[in-house]
Amino acid sequence: MATATEGHSLQFRQVAGIVLAVALIALLVFGLDTGAIVDTLAGADPTLVVLALVTSLAAQLCWSLTTATLLAGTNGSLPRHRVQLGYLSGTFGKQILPLGNVGGTAILAYVISEDLGQRFRDVFAAVTASELVIFAGSLGVAALGLFELVLWPRPGFDGPVVLGGSVAILAVLVVGSALVAYRRGAVGTLVVATAAGVHWALSPFSERVARLVEPARVRTAVESFLTGFEAATADRRRVAVAALFGVAGWLAFGLALYYGLVAVDISLPLGLALFLAPASGLATLLPTPGGLGSSEVGLTAVFTLLTGASLEQAAAGVLLYRLATYWLVLTIGGLASVYLSASVWHALD
Repeated sequence: MATATEGHSLQFRQVAGIVLAVALIALLVFGLDTGAIVDTLAGADPTLVVLALVTSLAAQLCWSLTTATLLAGTNGSLPRHRVQLGYLSGTFGKQILPLGNVGGTAILAYVISEDLGQRFRDVFAAVTASELVIFAGSLGVAALGLFELVLWPRPGFDGPVVLGGSVAILAVLVVGSALVAYRRGAVGTLVVATAAGVHWALSPFSERVARLVEPARVRTAVESFLTGFEAATADRRRVAVAALFGVAGWLAFGLALYYGLVAVDISLPLGLALFLAPASGLATLLPTPGGLGSSEVGLTAVFTLLTGASLEQAAAGVLLYRLATYWLVLTIGGLASVYLSASVWHALD
């Protein structure tokens, strides 16, 4: 009965997420002049559109290499190309599921571990390390974009706000990196202590929850996770290479945004594109698949406000950007999923 209820709940969340995405897209399309959006898209520079598509794929390639590089620290015999295919397939799962980005690390780890026949907890630790490195890269690129605006200010993008944002991002990056690098044990202790508190508070009401957060069980899982995490990040040279791939991925992702908007004649500072590309990921936290709908509506409003473009022109640029960074990635990830599935079934014959 519980399984059936959970299944119905999951189906409800999926349907609700899709309905919300459709409603947001409908709000964007039917609330604007559709003909003007179509005309703007028809007049887009094809070379810049292709560059947006290519740089988007380059970003996914770089991030898959970040994951493969750190995963090699736990098991150097794993085929790199297979890890990269698993990353693309896991990204497909993240993008197609409502709130998929919230549980993205677990989805990636599950796909890779299942395909390669590895223990989930070991892969999960390495994938967590890679996602942290990629996240740190996003902060670095965002700060780089703001510094570019400081060095070469444009009207509306100068002053202490931009400089203050740069300093704040760098402070978060430095403090977060130091915490991960030197205080992992303290983080593990905090997790175990939190689990003990939850176990004490909820054990009278739910045996299932009490069993899941039983302190000894959580402590064992945390120790195993930290062991895998340390194995993935023990080689500083390996981490540095993974970080370079992560930063390169965000630079490529920012260029995809830049090319998508410039293709429809929107004057967008490159620094602003590098800052907004990582920031746009916040829209994916809403309960729609891959931020579908929420990203389009939110970014259209942002670019109209910041660039002075018309709503229709901004919407056309955002649609090109999302074509490159969502629909193309979804297609490539789906093909990777089909390839991995076919390979697995072929191996079982």
